[in-house]
Parts: sequence; structure tokens; C-alpha cells
Amino acid sequence: MKILSLDHIHVYSRDVESSAAFYTKHFEAVEVMRNENVHGQPRVFLSLGEAMLVLSPFPPDVTPADPPVAGDGAYTHGFGVAHFGLRVPDVEAAVKELSEHDIEILGQTVSEPTGLTYAYFAAPDGVVIELTQYG
Repeated sequence: MKILSLDHIHVYSRDVESSAAFYTKHFEAVEVMRNENVHGQPRVFLSLGEAMLVLSPFPPDVTPADPPVAGDGAYTHGFGVAHFGLRVPDVEAAVKELSEHDIEILGQTVSEPTGLTYAYFAAPDGVVIELTQYG
């Protein structure tokens, strides 16, 4: 099967508007559209660079649970996707900016000999995001 690209990441949220505001404020996400799912619940589609992020409430038959504790880039108790990555031009500057907004940075920034630099932080809804810079 030929894959053209990763299409989107879908995050269930307890507060869609608050989560959308987080990505818009801190990552210059652009709202592409809004619609309703088959349950009549709102969905917000955000463009994050060339990636699409979809935010929606939990389906009516799903009770949200507290997310597991996140460590340095992954969850400390096995849980689905470890994180998703956003490529930025300067990880150190991005971490500084997020820290100034009291966003929880998970672990230390890592700079590998290959020039790869990355750091993880906690986003709303139990999401862990990696900031990545290739050097």
C-alpha cells in the first residue's frame, strides 16, 4: 500500500476550545475548519505546519480517564502513542518560551552528536509533544 503522507493526529479533549487555544497560542496553529462528528459533537481542525491536528470531545459512550503520568517522552505506565513530534528551528528557544508560560517540560533537552536536538513537554489532554531540531 502506498502512503501519500500522514494525514492527521486526532486528540480527544475534555475542553476542545481550551486545547485549540493552547496550540494556537504556543505553536501558531491555524484553524482550518470546524464541523460535527456523527454524534453532533464539534471538531476543530488545526494546521500545525504541514500536519493536521483534530480536536474533539470524547465520544458519548467513552468516559474520560485521567491520563497516565508522562516521563521523558513516554508514559511511565504503558499507554498507546508515546508522543508526537513538531519540528522547530531552535529547540532551546522554544523550550525557553514554553517555560516562560509555565508549561511543563519533561526532562532535559537532549543534543546528540549527530546534530539532532529534542525536548519533550506536556500538552493538554495527556498529550506529550517532542520538539525536534535537525542540525
